[in-house]
Amino acid sequence: MCINDQQLLFDLGGSEVTYETVIEHDIKNAMTIPLLPLNEYDHVIVSISGGKDSVASTLWLLEEGVDPQKIEWWHQSIDGNFQDRVEFMDWPVTEAYVQSLGEVLGINKVVFQWRENGIYGELMRTNSLTNDVLYSDNGKIVRLPTKQGKLSTRRKWPAQGADLRTRWCSAYLKIDVFRRVLNNHPSYSGTLDKPKKILVVTGERWSESAARSRYKMTELHACNTQSRIVHAFRPVIHWSERDIWDMYEKWRITPHPAYLLGYPRTSCFSCIFLSPDLWAICRELAPERFNMLVEKEKELNHTINSNRIPLTQLADMGNLNRLPKDKRLSKWVDMAFSRSFSKDELIMDKWKLPAGAFGQSVGGPI
Repeated sequence: MCINDQQLLFDLGGSEVTYETVIEHDIKNAMTIPLLPLNEYDHVIVSISGGKDSVASTLWLLEEGVDPQKIEWWHQSIDGNFQDRVEFMDWPVTEAYVQSLGEVLGINKVVFQWRENGIYGELMRTNSLTNDVLYSDNGKIVRLPTKQGKLSTRRKWPAQGADLRTRWCSAYLKIDVFRRVLNNHPSYSGTLDKPKKILVVTGERWSESAARSRYKMTELHACNTQSRIVHAFRPVIHWSERDIWDMYEKWRITPHPAYLLGYPRTSCFSCIFLSPDLWAICRELAPERFNMLVEKEKELNHTINSNRIPLTQLADMGNLNRLPKDKRLSKWVDMAFSRSFSKDELIMDKWKLPAGAFGQSVGGPI
């Protein structure tokens, strides 16, 4: 299938897209480049968070006939991984959920990348360069040393906003990690005569925020070079949340446990964007983790909330109404804080919308 603006409008459903029912989008104008036929790419890389939008993007690719052996899942581990892991902000189960779901869907390659010592190492960085990037590759761990930059001190939480210069968690732990691996991994560079053709797929949607309403559906990726053609593609950018959950129901996929526990997004368990209600849930589900963050706020003399509201006060402002009243709650909590995820749990006999669906509380990046 060769994707052009008219065919894409048809293939993706042609539905009207709005943000707050005011901003209308034109699919044609959202495409800055035409894509190759999907199966002509040498690599189709999905930047997979484990959340609903990146998973739905993968399901769309599979339904469009992309060979699952060509699809790769790249996950950026926020807390680090393996011996470098410092459990601090993320859901402990995320890597296991991603690994198991990828195997069930027949994804050829599920790999992990991370900043050494994760977000904790970057938060506490003192008079040093940012930590090295590491990634898994055929059972080995490869290190990409940080050699450039200036010695500096962080010791402040990321700011709550769309500017990646101050919301450094996304910039340093996801975007830069992904790009450094793609730019330095020998398997993803061709030659001037025969460049590698790579499609990078992400799951942002226009309806998520005003900032994302300005994203393009297709564009050249920042890693594009003369020896590597890299196209960026957001296949579900015009979908509504209802479209996303309909895809889950069609495939009967169990969502990440975050959604089962009332979170509207799967970002970090203790994401800087959590609403008071979600901080209340965070404190209820994992009081030791919550108290660790409270103590870290005191040590740094800097609050996670950009309005300088301490975590304890934020949690006191919230309530537990979003926490599902379900006999399976304890099972879901155990799943969320486990380092394993059974494949048997991934396909629901009878699919049910999770408690976090259509939530109004902010739960992730904007």
